[in-house]
Amino acid sequence: MYEGKPTNFSVRNVMIQFLFVALFIFILIWLFPMKSDLKNALNGINKENNVSVFYDQIFNNNVVAMKDAAKSYYTTERLPKTVGETVKMTLGDMLNQKIILPFVDRKGEQCDLVDSYVEVVKHKNEFVMKVNLKCADQENYLLVYMGCYDYCQTAICEKQPTDVKQPVVYPSKPVVNNTVNNTTINNNTTINNNTTINNNITNNNNVVINPPSKPEEPEKPDPKPEEPEKEYEWEYVKKIDNSHWEESDWSEYSTTPVKADKYTAVRTKTTQQKVLVGYNVTTTTDKSKPIYATKVLDAGTETILVCNKYDYVTSGEVTTGDQWEYVGLDTYYEKPNQAGYKYEFVRFVDEGCRNSNNCSSTVGMIFKVWKKSTKNLSEYKCVDSSYQTIKLTTEVKYVSGYETTTSKTPVYETREVKTYSYKTRKYVSDITEDKKWSIYNDKKLLDAGYQYTGEKREKTEK
Repeated sequence: MYEGKPTNFSVRNVMIQFLFVALFIFILIWLFPMKSDLKNALNGINKENNVSVFYDQIFNNNVVAMKDAAKSYYTTERLPKTVGETVKMTLGDMLNQKIILPFVDRKGEQCDLVDSYVEVVKHKNEFVMKVNLKCADQENYLLVYMGCYDYCQTAICEKQPTDVKQPVVYPSKPVVNNTVNNTTINNNTTINNNTTINNNITNNNNVVINPPSKPEEPEKPDPKPEEPEKEYEWEYVKKIDNSHWEESDWSEYSTTPVKADKYTAVRTKTTQQKVLVGYNVTTTTDKSKPIYATKVLDAGTETILVCNKYDYVTSGEVTTGDQWEYVGLDTYYEKPNQAGYKYEFVRFVDEGCRNSNNCSSTVGMIFKVWKKSTKNLSEYKCVDSSYQTIKLTTEVKYVSGYETTTSKTPVYETREVKTYSYKTRKYVSDITEDKKWSIYNDKKLLDAGYQYTGEKREKTEK
């Protein structure tokens, strides 16, 4: 009879086989991540990438806001005038002039007010405006070309093709760009559900993946030193009343009465004094110094001829006037020249000699003859007179008196005289303020009478 080989079955062999199977499954899970794990990893990367894109969008919007504010500010009058000339305005200037609203970076901090600026340079045919924005971990700029172009609606406008640089984020982070059915992870692409991770490809869910290498850590910026908490000090004031009464010195004694009151103190004394009661007047006449006067005396009468009327009367004399009187025509054989006459030649005439005894020519000359006019002379004289009798007077000088000298001699009497001396006082208001700076609720100053003024200031190091 045939006998088979005996079966060697034990619990130990079963346990060893089970361990091999479990180890094989564990290695597969460790080497090949599940689909859900890959999805979660991609979602996490996309989430970080979306936040980065959001912050970059805010940064770009802030740059554009600076550009638009600068375009409205730089009118023709504010632009540079010569080629190569530059005008510049910092972000701090823009905020001070209220042409842009304040904004912050991704950390909620204000961007650099000095290194963030707008700069305009004039070129030959246009202007180039550089808009630079610098925040804590981001800095970028864009160039805006402006000028007078055909499509401008105003004097100048922005050139349509502009040079806009993409924003640069200094802290580097993995970048994931999503496209339809394609995913890039660490510069590796999935195409049609085929995934490349760290240069390893999954094809139709067949995965060959090496453990990914850990990316290098970005350089962390130096931590910003914490600003020390500001300390303040408060102003205290104390009013010091130095008001007082001021008194004058005592005056000299005099007989002028003075009445005492709350501002005037008076003291009196009585003395025996000579008092002027009058004068003795003495008049002396000096005979050597007469005083003369005049008086009018009657000296009789006198009869005189008095003219009652004066008029112009012809004197009988004749004088030549200033006008010419026409006499007529007359014939002369020689040129006439007689004083008081003037002649105007008319023509020649041939006549026989009128005087046959003395005739040298028979040709005569006819002249128009004018004679100077005459007028009677007159004189202004009395035309009506009569005799009148008048009184005669004379002035006589005589001595009316003599110069006198008057002297006055004072007369005194001894009497009791009351005299007065006084001094005055006035109230001088003198209130001063003593101000001090100290900590809040300074008990020492408060107990000394100081009070708060309501002013405070930042404490400075001494």
